[in-house]
Amino acid sequence: MLIQLGEYYLDTDEMSLRVNEQSVVLEPKVFAVLMYFIEHHERYISIDELHENLWKDRCVSDAAVRRIISKIRVVLNDDHKNPKYLQSLSKRGYKLISPVYKVAPLVDKNSEENLPRNKVSKSKVFLFLIIVTTLVFSLVYLWNKNGEYKTSITTQVIDSIISDKKVLAVSNDGRYLAFTSKARRGNNFQIYIKDQQTQAIKVLVDNAILPTSLAFSGDGNYLFFSDYVGEASSLKRVDLTSKEYEIDVLVTHFYFIADVFISIKDSAIYFSGSKNPDSAMIIYKFNTNNGLLEEVTSVAQKGAYDSRADISPDSGKLVVLRVYMDSKRNFIRVLDLKAGSVLFQYDQNEVIYDVHWLDDDHIILLDDKKLAKINVKTGRLDEIATTGQGIISLDVVSPSMLFAIKDTYGISTIAEKKLPLSNFKDIELIQDEQAGQRRIVDYQPLGDKVWVIEKLKGVSDLAFYKKQKPKEKVVFLSTEKSLELIAPSLSGQYVLLKLHGRITVLNTLNNNLTYISKVDEMIGDVAFSEDEKSILYTKKSNGEWLVFEYSIKEEVQSILFEGYRFARQFKDGYILGDNTGKLSRFDADLKAITPLQISVSKEKNTNWDVVNGKIFWSSHNLINTTFNEIDIDDVDGSSLSSTAFDFSVIRPNFYVDKINNTVVVKRLGSRTSEIITIEVQ
Repeated sequence: MLIQLGEYYLDTDEMSLRVNEQSVVLEPKVFAVLMYFIEHHERYISIDELHENLWKDRCVSDAAVRRIISKIRVVLNDDHKNPKYLQSLSKRGYKLISPVYKVAPLVDKNSEENLPRNKVSKSKVFLFLIIVTTLVFSLVYLWNKNGEYKTSITTQVIDSIISDKKVLAVSNDGRYLAFTSKARRGNNFQIYIKDQQTQAIKVLVDNAILPTSLAFSGDGNYLFFSDYVGEASSLKRVDLTSKEYEIDVLVTHFYFIADVFISIKDSAIYFSGSKNPDSAMIIYKFNTNNGLLEEVTSVAQKGAYDSRADISPDSGKLVVLRVYMDSKRNFIRVLDLKAGSVLFQYDQNEVIYDVHWLDDDHIILLDDKKLAKINVKTGRLDEIATTGQGIISLDVVSPSMLFAIKDTYGISTIAEKKLPLSNFKDIELIQDEQAGQRRIVDYQPLGDKVWVIEKLKGVSDLAFYKKQKPKEKVVFLSTEKSLELIAPSLSGQYVLLKLHGRITVLNTLNNNLTYISKVDEMIGDVAFSEDEKSILYTKKSNGEWLVFEYSIKEEVQSILFEGYRFARQFKDGYILGDNTGKLSRFDADLKAITPLQISVSKEKNTNWDVVNGKIFWSSHNLINTTFNEIDIDDVDGSSLSSTAFDFSVIRPNFYVDKINNTVVVKRLGSRTSEIITIEVQ
């Protein structure tokens, strides 16, 4: 039997714990204690109860029992300070707080244990097979005949304006269409409304900063939208009945609001949001009559975000997309709003962009590979279309009609910008990202050499070539697994990679791969040491960040520092950063730490490094990308310099070529998008 615990699967027959493609065989006592927590997951378990039920024939100390519990935390990569699996409570014991689900195993129908216990004659078996076969073919014929599971689509472009559109919403009667638009880079967004009957298009809002979602009220008199002003996100309402389209602020002081949706049967409006950078994103309900705000969902573990959601047409069910950032798992759950119980769940590794109700029994999801509908009663998934059409946002008009935004990708460039920041000039290399062509995912030059990861049809290649001879390319690695290029060493002998979520070092002389981290480990920072004989990386263990040094030759690791999430080496010490990003300088000779007046970004799409006696790092707020630079000896921040770019033009992630003293960034090409209807038959 398989039992699902969060991102893990416990195989009770093999006594093993599995996550992704990794499996760990558990010690018998560790397995027994974990099973006891699973069987009684609805309550707290005391140490005395574990003694009585699992050690009743032996006399062991409480410390021995706690060591077993610590081992369970280790295999589950659980943080006792911020637990997502085992929660401890003084004088009560331990409780398994992760949801527990039994997963039906695949059954070998030919195995002896699955044969009927009573003797059946061959003629009866043959007759039974004929009946079953006839029934199956009849069902297949009926399904194809009535068209319930045989889907065909037709699309049509809706006239709008030429611009970069991100989100849309359709009124309940299908007459009005609202969408966000950005005609030129560097400008604010506009929110337009189109009357489908008269074809008139009007501007509702001309100065929105970052509208991430739109929703019409049930009667069509209001349009709700989220907006980002300063360092806060707000929920706003446009009065469509007034000539001036008056705007009211309903909810403010949120860190970020991702999705807005309404319930047709009452005056409540729902949204997904987080109140501060460190809080979880959950679903909230705002009552427009009395101004009350309440939490609809809750998150027990860190790194889980309820990013998208929708109310069913009968207003009785809520579908929620929950993303686990650490494991990159995407869970869809259907909740009964009255009982609060889970009616259905579905999960996958591929990123899910959007989820909506199609009708009271079906939901529709949009991900990297498909547009699909799921029957929440039977669990059946049917693909409607592939996202090769470039669909990035959608809304449902009826079970047979969708409105969507189809994105058109422009040509992006990779720019090598000169350092220091005061001389941030660039040389651009054109990269075509059109569908069906080989795409450059990572590009890292080093002197006259270039390391790249190219992707085509789901296969990623790690390749190397000299700038003067790009056609003489050497491919070191090809894989269908996720592959990221962290950095090549200056000598070119070693390349740091992230392969299928694990930190890996490639020896280019013998093409050997050595894994440094495990799949389920939380890695914060990775870099070569200055002499390239070792790798510095940080890992979160038992709730605390540790800095490790991994010797490439000896293949051994040791702990250098405790309590630091960021680490870089320089000639006479280290630059260290705590969990908030606050940096300090460690002098190896004096064994002294000096705080610096700067903090680096914790966002995963940013970077930082030590270059020519300076600390260089990036940050962003989804509107602007900012590059920063400061002298490594500056303790008061007087040498700090910064330069900002439009986030939609320059992305904050970068790579440093320490030989040419350049920074490599990605410049996005201009994009336009169109609104289409998708008719499902």
